[in-house]
Amino acid sequence: VRPYEETMNEWIGLIGALAGTAIGGFVTYKVADQRHSFERAAEKERRLITACESIPELLSAIASQASTLNMGVLGDLGYNSPLKGDILKEKVQLDRLRMFVDFYAPLLSTDVKAISDQFAIVSRTVAQVLLEQNRNDEWKSKTVESAVFASLEITKLAQAAQEKLGQIVQTSLAKG
Repeated sequence: VRPYEETMNEWIGLIGALAGTAIGGFVTYKVADQRHSFERAAEKERRLITACESIPELLSAIASQASTLNMGVLGDLGYNSPLKGDILKEKVQLDRLRMFVDFYAPLLSTDVKAISDQFAIVSRTVAQVLLEQNRNDEWKSKTVESAVFASLEITKLAQAAQEKLGQIVQTSLAKG
């Protein structure tokens, strides 16, 4: 065996070991990357499902709270049962609803904006009932009308948004 062949064989062995290590490292990296991609996709899907379950609950809760406030206004103005400032047992979660919609269901943004606008009318009406001193029949009539129509509108908008969300989810699931 010639001296340069022996050196060449050593180099070939070293190059083979380095190539094997590089290929093994690359394969390990690709497998880990695919696993992380799958985990990220699964986490994204889990968050989407959680959000899509939370949105209808929030819509229903907000519509229910608007109805509760409306009943408080009707009780105060129609039946002389004083409206209490703490009539709602839970915080109104319009901001949480907006966040979920902005992140996970932006197609519902206009619906949620309309619900927020109507809820502002109900809230303003409640404030007027709590603060107004000069309560004549005309004022009572306009106030009750405002609260009733806004509350009914919130209920209709919430139901429409829930139906729209159902369609969005069905379309998303059909795509795969």
